[in-house]
Amino acid sequence: MRHYIEHFFELCRSRIFVMLCAICLLFFILLLRLFSLQIIHGEEYDKSITASVSKTINVPAPRGNIYDRYGIPLATNTVAYSVQIDDSITLDLTNYKENLFLQLTQALWEQGATPYDTLPISATAPYSFTFEGSQREMNKAEKSWKESLHFPDNMMDASAGESLEYLFQKYHAPAAYTSAQKRAYVSYSISLSHKNLMALTLALKLTGFGETMSDELPLARDYPYLLQFNDSQTREESWKESVGMKGEELGYDSLETLDYLRDFFGLPEGLPTDVVRNTVGIRYSLYLQRYQQYKSVTVATNISEKTLAYVEENQDIFPNVLVDTVSLREYPQGEYFSHILGYIRQMTEADYALYKDDVDMDGNPIYSQTDIVGQTGIEKLHERQLNGTDGKVSIEVDNQGRRISVIDSTEPISGKDIFLTLDSKLQKIAYDTLEAELRKSIIKHLTTYTKNSVSITEMYTAMIKANHISASKLMKATGGVQKEIFDEFLADNLDFSKDDEDAVLRVQTYLLDGLTRGTFTSKEALLVAIEQGTVRATDEEKADLQNGRIAPLTMVLNKLNSGELSPADTSLDPCTGSVFVTKVGSGEVLASVSYPSYDNNELVNTFNNAYYNALLQDGNTPLVNRPLKQKKAPGSTFKMVTALAGLETGAISTTTHIRDQGIFTEAGKPYARCWLYSNNGGSHGILDVASALEVSCNYFFYEVAFRMGNAKAGTTEEGITTLNEYMAAFGLNTLTGLELDEYAPTMASPYYKERIVKTFNPDATTSQTRWTDGDTIRAAIGQSVNSYTPAQITKYISTLANGGTLYRLHMISHLQNPDGSLYYRVDETVENVQVFHEENLQKVYQGMYQVSAGDRGTLRTSFADFPVKIASKSGTAEEDKTRSSHTWLVCFAPYDDPQIAITVMIPFGEGSGTPAPEVAKAIITEYLGLDYTPENTNLQTVLTQ
Repeated sequence: MRHYIEHFFELCRSRIFVMLCAICLLFFILLLRLFSLQIIHGEEYDKSITASVSKTINVPAPRGNIYDRYGIPLATNTVAYSVQIDDSITLDLTNYKENLFLQLTQALWEQGATPYDTLPISATAPYSFTFEGSQREMNKAEKSWKESLHFPDNMMDASAGESLEYLFQKYHAPAAYTSAQKRAYVSYSISLSHKNLMALTLALKLTGFGETMSDELPLARDYPYLLQFNDSQTREESWKESVGMKGEELGYDSLETLDYLRDFFGLPEGLPTDVVRNTVGIRYSLYLQRYQQYKSVTVATNISEKTLAYVEENQDIFPNVLVDTVSLREYPQGEYFSHILGYIRQMTEADYALYKDDVDMDGNPIYSQTDIVGQTGIEKLHERQLNGTDGKVSIEVDNQGRRISVIDSTEPISGKDIFLTLDSKLQKIAYDTLEAELRKSIIKHLTTYTKNSVSITEMYTAMIKANHISASKLMKATGGVQKEIFDEFLADNLDFSKDDEDAVLRVQTYLLDGLTRGTFTSKEALLVAIEQGTVRATDEEKADLQNGRIAPLTMVLNKLNSGELSPADTSLDPCTGSVFVTKVGSGEVLASVSYPSYDNNELVNTFNNAYYNALLQDGNTPLVNRPLKQKKAPGSTFKMVTALAGLETGAISTTTHIRDQGIFTEAGKPYARCWLYSNNGGSHGILDVASALEVSCNYFFYEVAFRMGNAKAGTTEEGITTLNEYMAAFGLNTLTGLELDEYAPTMASPYYKERIVKTFNPDATTSQTRWTDGDTIRAAIGQSVNSYTPAQITKYISTLANGGTLYRLHMISHLQNPDGSLYYRVDETVENVQVFHEENLQKVYQGMYQVSAGDRGTLRTSFADFPVKIASKSGTAEEDKTRSSHTWLVCFAPYDDPQIAITVMIPFGEGSGTPAPEVAKAIITEYLGLDYTPENTNLQTVLTQ
């Protein structure tokens, strides 16, 4: 024993032992402290802790504005209040659930919702449990269910009726509710998570306040909530897989998909479908942001004061639901500039691939996958300049994720402003006049008896083909005339299935055949158009139509005259068109009109999927930027090129006279004809170059082209080569240089002929592809394979008007920094200067003047009594033998001092009156201020004001 004691004292004298004891003591103290912190005082400290985490978040920079040449805003930012959800803030509704469930169920019952529950107890007395299986399995299931709901021990053997009563008491089911409503109330109380309760409450409250919900869910907002993928199976399946759908679920229709999403997000059954749609939209938006902490999700923008007050008053209940200011993009002149400006929205995967490598001076990424970027037009072209520089805010958050204070911040820097060369007033006048003149043409075709007249039945046929009377919508109708017609179709087509690839086509064919046979009447067609929203009508007007008090044609004419029905809505020829205006002596574009257009306000802030898909399916292609992307043969507007080529090369002179013999036989068969001879067998007689332009004599220009090169002289290639050189001098061989996307021109040449022939016939022989004299003379009057956009034709006319200087076209004037200083200015670029003999130019100008003022001028009636001298030329080009030819009008004004060049192109517009000249006159009138009335600014007027 003494030995052990001595050994112990010896060990105590060891430094290692002392250190070991000290370490053990320290660990013991540490353990005691941890026990005190986590076990004894854990809950207390958890509640008292306020902040321990800091986080840096981005503050989006205001996007740069876009203005016209005079500083009139075309794209601006407006500040609005929005409802946002910050999912990083902890949501605890424990103390509020009873009141929230009461409000929720009351709102549902007021909407007529059918109470639905998932309780495993029979619906009627005598009550019994509805578990299935053997007695043992049922007992086990009952016990498990009661345990999951924390039944007390003395209730574990309670009967179904006793259990139901216990649940009514436990969850405080309102006494005023019916038994079914109480059961639904209990079921919601059991199954709804805090997040779903919040989402349901918000969906009901916001829609009740009249707010438009915002989300990225690709389902339409109205029944039957169509999938918004424009029939793209690949995109649809890819999205469905992103939310966990697989196998046969990938084939679900919109309602089945909505039902799947309800289960996916854990919402209870029995809710009204509109409530499900809006609630799922909120949950889906949060789902997309599940990896983005401290980043809020916007669920409603531009909210009312009532909504603002509700959110502010309920901050204690929903601390994660916030009201914040947001910057909304606004296009004050909507459809007038949509093709030019484009629109912005949250970036796609393709966008992210384009911008993901952009970094700031510190090497930090500028863009994230949730940023808003330009999708088309100027918004996309100058995305990086318009985007600006985001600010930074370092925040301190508490243990619930709530923001406590701002530690540091850097102010965002606004994007750069862009000034265009466009004149917004000129643009608006051109658009409105074009639409008004097309409307007159449609009314004329419907009310007069000429070769271009059409019946109301033909109008409905056109509307069906253009999807303005939609077979797809008719298939989904739940009532009205549409359902009656579709039911008749189903009765006649027992093998029909909506899932068939040709389902829509079959219904469309049925409607078209019905119009022909008379089984689908004009009245029914108009009622369908009214139900689908193409034709707007009051209930009284609809009743008058149904009861025969107003004829379908009369109603259509009334709607056209009032402006409620647009030319584009009818889909009759002519119902589309474009206008392009440039400034002579520079490359500035003053107006670029594409009709019909679309409202890009529908595609920003809250992207309207249904609206966008309707645009995609519209047979009038409103998304196409026609001045830059609709190529047509220029027809007789091309003849000034041939005239100058002939004059400059000596093929003719200013005094040369050629007799129009009607049929031109020198270039071989098929013989080319003058248009006058084709119409009535007549001839224009003896003409010089000016009078040939005045009457637009094809024969004259056949002869000019033939003299420049022909097979008899062995110079066929020289003829077209010479013509191509002068075409190039006017820019008809290249792009215009515009900042926006445009189609390249097709210049009639041996190369393009061979290319086009082989496109349609890869096995074409050399004799089929070689260039001939017949090709040259037809190219000389704007036919053959010549094909240009209105922008390219205007560039040519502008070059002609200024005497031969070819300017690169541009719509951007300059970019400006946020402080107002100049960032960048677009300088005028001269691409070519062609020196023409002055007498040759003047002879061509004289011919163009005589077109509008000469005794035989083709446009003399249209420009009669116009106060300004105009140099002009019209042209027609046939594309479809079953439809009218396309019509062109080019001009510059004033004749003595050219300032602007104008092109108006109206597809299938021949025989439709004078839409193009009226548009040109309206533009010239506005630009030159011909209808300007000076204000009286004398002293008396000023004092009065």
